[in-house]
Amino acid sequence: MKIAVMGYSGSGKSTLAKQLAGHYGIPLLYLDTVNFSENWQLRDREACKRMVAEFMQNESWVIDGNYGEFYQQERLSQADRIIILCFNRFVCMKQAFRRNVEYKGRVRESISKGCVEKIDPEFFLWLVYKQYSKARKEKFASIKAKYPDKTYLFRSRKE
Repeated sequence: MKIAVMGYSGSGKSTLAKQLAGHYGIPLLYLDTVNFSENWQLRDREACKRMVAEFMQNESWVIDGNYGEFYQQERLSQADRIIILCFNRFVCMKQAFRRNVEYKGRVRESISKGCVEKIDPEFFLWLVYKQYSKARKEKFASIKAKYPDKTYLFRSRKE
């Protein structure tokens, strides 16, 4: 089983990915751990791609994150299931702030070592505005259209 979990920041992608990996007993890769090294520094792009390509060699996997440059098309085509969490900005903001309080001064398992939980102005702007771009909404819709039989696009926690 190969599962790609995508969606907006703060939607619960990492939590769902961890639950799915545990349920199926398969390896899990958080793409945030690939993208960032210690202290929120971006890793070399080629190194990131190698890490993802190597992980995708597993017979089964769950991969959490969007990151188009990290073999997104290959991930989606190989995936048996694609789950996209498209929750509204208020749900995602609430979750991100709750997570910030829960992990204040600590590092989550879904991020690289040395990346202490934070909501800085740049992430806040991303969280409440930039991630809800028309292009991103269209991207998620196009994934659903391209892979209709294996894509599950959820707009609320109830769904």
